[in-house]
Amino acid sequence: MAKPLKTGMICMIAAVLLMPVALLLKSTNTASSIAVIIASMLLEAIGLIFVVLSFIRKRKS
Repeated sequence: MAKPLKTGMICMIAAVLLMPVALLLKSTNTASSIAVIIASMLLEAIGLIFVVLSFIRKRKS
């Protein structure tokens, strides 16, 4: 597996695992819940960028 693809998949898996934490924090602290949701969205976007770049590089070669 190419390194960018592996990095992208790790970021996406981390984002999926981080989302239940936001749901657990929802009842106790709203601000931290929103921060965790934003962090999860950023991880998902970073992972998507790495995966798309990996596919583009693979297609060119």
